[in-house]
Amino acid sequence: MGTTKLTRKQIIGEDPIHDALVNSIERVRANRRNILLGAAAIVVIGIGIIFGMRYMESRDQAAQQLLTRAIDFYHGQIDPTAPDDPMGKGAQPVFRTEEAKYKAASKEFSEVISKYGSSKLAGIARYYLGLCQMQLGQKQEAIRSLESVRDSGRDRTVSHLAKKVLAAIHLESGNHKGAQELLEGMIKDPQCELPKGELKLQLSRALIAQGKRDEGLKVLKEARDESARSSFSSQISQELARLEGPAPPQAIPTNPTTVRP
Repeated sequence: MGTTKLTRKQIIGEDPIHDALVNSIERVRANRRNILLGAAAIVVIGIGIIFGMRYMESRDQAAQQLLTRAIDFYHGQIDPTAPDDPMGKGAQPVFRTEEAKYKAASKEFSEVISKYGSSKLAGIARYYLGLCQMQLGQKQEAIRSLESVRDSGRDRTVSHLAKKVLAAIHLESGNHKGAQELLEGMIKDPQCELPKGELKLQLSRALIAQGKRDEGLKVLKEARDESARSSFSSQISQELARLEGPAPPQAIPTNPTTVRP
């Protein structure tokens, strides 16, 4: 997943300092008549807000830079000859092994969570941390990280991404009912911006795995009709062709005791 440039509004939406400043401004508006009688108080409040906004802007920039660095690590290249410093070969991080890359990225995402846990950036960091943990074979830790994002209402897009990964984990581990519930919830959610064709492709697999072949085929055909021009159309068509293809010929049983005339 590529780096997403977040707007300043998205970054500070859950910031407690920002909330405190907004509350201060609302109190100023509510008591405007009294405040107008005290020009000195207005000056003090104005100066406080200016310094507060400057602090938030610098904090936002630092958080954005740290998250960007972490995501760059996650997408870093692999080179067995890479130096100890991942930035030692240029502007893009390079690691000796996949394990080294995901361990380094995990550390960076954990730092974002530690420093900016009250912002939306922390949710993005937890999502990526879960992906890193999956790559490192830390399945239970990954599930906990992704579930913490799934249950958060701070950023619905990241929440849906976490649900999609969790559904894939459930499918792989045999929890087909759990995968079905997550996928159906996202498909029915009008605010879910993920490609419905991909979600229905996964849902059909979850249904078929439970023995609901007809229901799974129906969902897959819906996905085909709705995703004719999407990047998943070819994959969906191949899946349908495989499921609807002719059954393999059965071997003709032989009877070794048959007596030839």
